[in-house]
Amino acid sequence: MNSSADRIEFIDDITITRPNSHYVNQRIPLYPTPFQKLPPGAIRGEGWLKVQLDLQRSGFSGQLAKVSKFLDIENNAWMGNGTAVRAGWEELPYWLRGQVSLAYVTGDVKMIAECKAWIEGILKSQKPDGWFGPESNRTGPLGTPDLWPNMLAQDVLRTYYEATGDDRVIKLLTRYVDYLIALPKEKLIDPRHYWHYQRVGDQLAILVWLFNRTGEKKILGLADRLHKASNNWEGGIANRHGVNFAQGFREPATYFLFHKQKKELDATERTYQLYFDQYGRWPGGMYAADENARPGKGDPRQGTEACSVAEMMRSHSMLFEYTADTKWADRLEDIAYNWLPATMTADLKALRYLTCANMAVSDAPSKSPGIENGGPMFLMDPNDHRCCQHNVGMAWPGFVENLWLATKGDGLVCVVPAPASVDAVVAGGTKVKVVVDTNYPFEETVRFRIDPEEPAKFPLILRIPSWADRATITINKKPALKGKATIMALLDREWKKGDVVEMTLPMNVRTLGWSDRQKGAQSIYHGPLVYSLKIDEETKKLARPNGWDAFEIYPKSAWNIGLPESNQFTVKRKPFKKGAQPWTLENVPITLETQGRVIPEWTTDMYGLAAPLQASPVFTKQPLQRVELVPMGAARLRVTVFPTVSSDPKATKWVKPRTARRALPTSWSHRNFFDSEAALSDGLIPNSSDDQDVPRFTWWDHKGTEEWVQYTFEANRTFQSCRVYFFDDTGRGQCRVPESWKIQVKVGGTWQDVEAIDSYTTKKDGWSEVKFKPVGGTEIRLVAKLKKEFSSGILEWEVQ
Repeated sequence: MNSSADRIEFIDDITITRPNSHYVNQRIPLYPTPFQKLPPGAIRGEGWLKVQLDLQRSGFSGQLAKVSKFLDIENNAWMGNGTAVRAGWEELPYWLRGQVSLAYVTGDVKMIAECKAWIEGILKSQKPDGWFGPESNRTGPLGTPDLWPNMLAQDVLRTYYEATGDDRVIKLLTRYVDYLIALPKEKLIDPRHYWHYQRVGDQLAILVWLFNRTGEKKILGLADRLHKASNNWEGGIANRHGVNFAQGFREPATYFLFHKQKKELDATERTYQLYFDQYGRWPGGMYAADENARPGKGDPRQGTEACSVAEMMRSHSMLFEYTADTKWADRLEDIAYNWLPATMTADLKALRYLTCANMAVSDAPSKSPGIENGGPMFLMDPNDHRCCQHNVGMAWPGFVENLWLATKGDGLVCVVPAPASVDAVVAGGTKVKVVVDTNYPFEETVRFRIDPEEPAKFPLILRIPSWADRATITINKKPALKGKATIMALLDREWKKGDVVEMTLPMNVRTLGWSDRQKGAQSIYHGPLVYSLKIDEETKKLARPNGWDAFEIYPKSAWNIGLPESNQFTVKRKPFKKGAQPWTLENVPITLETQGRVIPEWTTDMYGLAAPLQASPVFTKQPLQRVELVPMGAARLRVTVFPTVSSDPKATKWVKPRTARRALPTSWSHRNFFDSEAALSDGLIPNSSDDQDVPRFTWWDHKGTEEWVQYTFEANRTFQSCRVYFFDDTGRGQCRVPESWKIQVKVGGTWQDVEAIDSYTTKKDGWSEVKFKPVGGTEIRLVAKLKKEFSSGILEWEVQ
């Protein structure tokens, strides 16, 4: 690069080759990436982004040590004194990874001190052979080390070192490398440890970081061994679990830094596209995986984990840093500005495990098997959703940490436009502060004030979002660049204190049509934001003893609305409330107005989910009405993938979904957390004992025991027969038709066996029945003797 000449131009790639003089470059023989990460705290969130960080500090994640039983510092194996169940596994390092980032990004001195107490425990835990962390992870029931929690803990130490330069971190990680190298092949990555087998890429990323700081050649050989021991992400979709995919798909691209074969980069992109193509692609950059991605379950009413959202953001940040390919920054922005705010309440005091693109209700009852994972997966609850509860806290501070990077040539690159301030070292050692004054993504203009301590020439690179095909840039109010579809702008010049760059990204409404999987539906974008139907919300508080309450959210207005195929949209703006949370229906500063029609037959289905989409356009006689759309992140209930509607009788006649009837009052001896007692009396008749499409009740994981369920009626009635459809998943799980069963009725305060007229029948794939002499009462109980070493369950129980 000619250092004497200014370069002001749009560019398609970065051609600067001179290493950065102030930040850690990729060390030979690693692939020479053009970017270098700035230390935590160098980038501070401002404006609406600072609001998110402040809300997180006072919200459930920032205060999780007061909520989570896994974060009791007096009883935790990470501190060497834990006896609580799994107190030494992933929960502490999951949470601490985000908490230490939040502490340094915000400069919260008290929070930094609290994090350091945990970090000191981790640093002191290392043994002479290099192992660190809880001994229970090294000597677990499989007899081989579980390395997954240590991958997380190394992330914690990496952030801490970047912020403090504490050399103990380098010493610990180097000795831990020796420990890993000494492990024989069968113990290095034991596939029976499910999580670390899928997530070897996390360990490889630590090795990249460590090699760049030490140059230890032994790290290179260990990276090769780990890659070979990993699940084969280079060969395609190695695992369908939503979070495993979010972490695992980038493993080949991380190994590329060591091996430098283009096929590894291609494998990451190929697997990314394959997962979306096979299992469902949603606006905002996420996918259907509620817990795993499932064939045929790609409708936008399916869920995605808050963990997946956080981990996909992290992967995209890393992949942009590794490759300089702006598609990864586009994908990061898409998720951060659409999905992340949607996963939590607006005050960041509760989260839900699963969030959906089309979400008619957010309540406590289980939605399984409509959603794969049972239990209160839609409930906004700071006390539950264990992995996401501890992990999602890394998302906002990690986003801030990666908004800007240093570049070769001693410059800076803006990865994602957002209100922020950046303190960095550029050129020949000049300190510079860049203040980003913007309400983006809610507005089109991003202003950069550049304040070097003294005049300095350095490259400033601005990424142009892929949707922005007419970007304009001015420098000190003078036109510099205008109107070319591109991916980056290079502004390499001498900068003086008070220089201002203004980037304008004209935002137009864009209609995104979906494939056959989404039945020809459409989604609406304006700039980087995807828009959802504004649904008035009714919130019900579920009080918790610790004061950290849970919340159900119900619709107060129609949600079952489609949009005409051809439609007009009006952009409505209102003043931005300084210091307020913009991701709410009340405060969001931009909305769209259009027209739509109610689809009366589109209702919630037997699981309590928005029924799957049917082929568009959909016939409806309902009149056109004014419809308001809001950014997805401001809506806790939403329709984001809209069926198109028509009054043409030739359009698709929407078939009303199968629905469950109101459940009877039920109690039980034991119920699996992920199952539903409502399944017993919902009126949904199964096709077989292993019908995976209807809700179920099981006594799992009780085996060989005597168990019961009962109905309680308000008024006395006469009972004379029962039939029950037992759950049996032979070939799939450990539930079987019970060894025997009987019916009891409570008479005079005592449970009495009914007097059977016929023998009890016990069937698989059919009704098991009994008739008995009529007996009066208000309570009736089914008692089952489970087979030895097996559990059992019920799909439907009818009483006459």
